[in-house]
Amino acid sequence: MVHEKKILRLNMQAFDASWHLKYAYTHLKENWSPAPWKKELMYFVIDWLSGSDEIIAQTSGSTGQPKKIRLQKKFMEVSARMTLNFFGLTPGDKVLLCLPIRYIAAKMMLVRAFVGKLDLYSVEPKLYPYSEWTPELDFAAMTPAQAKKLLETGEGTVFMNRIKKLLLGGSALPSLLEEKLQTLKTQVWHSYGMTETMSHIALRKVNGRDRTDGFVPLPGILLSQNSEGCLRITAPHLGIDNMETHDVVERSGDGSFRVLGRTDNVINSGGVKLFPEQIEQKLAKWISAPFYLVAQPDNLLGERPLLRIESDPWPESRVEELRQQIKLHLEKFEVPKEILFVKTFRRTDSGKVVRER
Repeated sequence: MVHEKKILRLNMQAFDASWHLKYAYTHLKENWSPAPWKKELMYFVIDWLSGSDEIIAQTSGSTGQPKKIRLQKKFMEVSARMTLNFFGLTPGDKVLLCLPIRYIAAKMMLVRAFVGKLDLYSVEPKLYPYSEWTPELDFAAMTPAQAKKLLETGEGTVFMNRIKKLLLGGSALPSLLEEKLQTLKTQVWHSYGMTETMSHIALRKVNGRDRTDGFVPLPGILLSQNSEGCLRITAPHLGIDNMETHDVVERSGDGSFRVLGRTDNVINSGGVKLFPEQIEQKLAKWISAPFYLVAQPDNLLGERPLLRIESDPWPESRVEELRQQIKLHLEKFEVPKEILFVKTFRRTDSGKVVRER
């Protein structure tokens, strides 16, 4: 790589690679103690501008147990260009980085800024990523949890409407949040992807007249399924050949697909395979706290769903109200055998809830 030809426009300033390397090395070597999120950003800049052809990244578990993998920079650049082309981003467009740089979504935002000569605005990656100093933005990427928090306040909603195009990813999109997103003038997409694919390989338009029910693969992405219905991905331009995921999908004739759930989470109740993720979408209207369903042993059916809610115990009247809604809106085999309250769920480093049985 030739450092001098790489320009990064960060927080209203544009410098070449040699300046960024000197700046990062100085701060890190002399212990100026920048905020942890800024330090991580500096380390990634150093890694990206180094002579190595690879980047080390941590997977989330979509294709197996979480692990560290090596990603080829040349394929990351191809992925960046795919996103730039899809969203029509051109040099000078203003984009927001509000995700932890240790994860692929944030890494790819920085790569897109390098490749597309974008004006990148970096703010602290927190659950409420509101910023009053950033200008109107052409593009931003967030988690559904961040979008939910912003929409809970007036200032956050105004901030969201100052973003022309918004990409949500990292987890499922709750139905209540999707309803709220319909009120925004911002164009919103939900992404399907993982570390192994260097960010998204399929997108679903969430709001507007062109909204879709399923994820639409990006150009050049070839999809198939294994015997269990799990998605397989082939993308020669990204160095991906028949990669199997643990996501069970339902494909449509137009090439789009819906994610039913993960094979790891399936509950086999009386011979009926239940995907907790689908049942959780139904329950989201009546449970505002974090929750999930897991399999519980059952003498008659083999397994039954168990509902865990992250909360102090509810009053019995509220629990009974929830039980009534469950009976009205869930199928017989979907009804949880038991409801348990847990003060704090265990979570991964990326903030995803660990489904403990």
